[in-house]
Amino acid sequence: MKNLNILKLLIFLFIFIITVFFIIFIFLVPDIKRLKIAKINHDKTYNNYIYIDNNLKLKIKELKNLKYKNLKITRAFDSNFNEPDFMKFSKNFFHDANLIKEKKKNYKQDFTEYYFKTVSKISNPAIFYKFLNALNHYDNIIQADFPIEMKAVGDDINTTFRLKVYTLKDKKIKMK
Repeated sequence: MKNLNILKLLIFLFIFIITVFFIIFIFLVPDIKRLKIAKINHDKTYNNYIYIDNNLKLKIKELKNLKYKNLKITRAFDSNFNEPDFMKFSKNFFHDANLIKEKKKNYKQDFTEYYFKTVSKISNPAIFYKFLNALNHYDNIIQADFPIEMKAVGDDINTTFRLKVYTLKDKKIKMK
């Protein structure tokens, strides 16, 4: 009888062990595989996040450098064009200068473009090129357009050319 009890106990133990292994293989092994796949996907996603985050930090740094380098230009868009101030500026280069407003139109979406015709007198053509160089340091964005007409009249040279002045259309939009 003792042998029979031990044999029954061994059979129940064997059935229990088989049942436990069966449950482990049915329920836990697939979950372990899903966990490994999820870990691999997490690692890929994390690596992409680190790569994108590093690129973002680099682009932010580049943007700050560009903003710093082009601070004068962004401020020039913010400032209003002051015709009397520009006339004082042009008196440094021309004997007599007239600024005639031709038209105003929208440039792209957020900017306004003003057209001016300039008629002025200079004594030397080199002064005109100094004026063009000085436009780069003026408080507004100003473009001198071709054709530039120069005609000798006595000791002076009459110059006629067009200027384009760019300003922000809506001053609520600021170049930050």
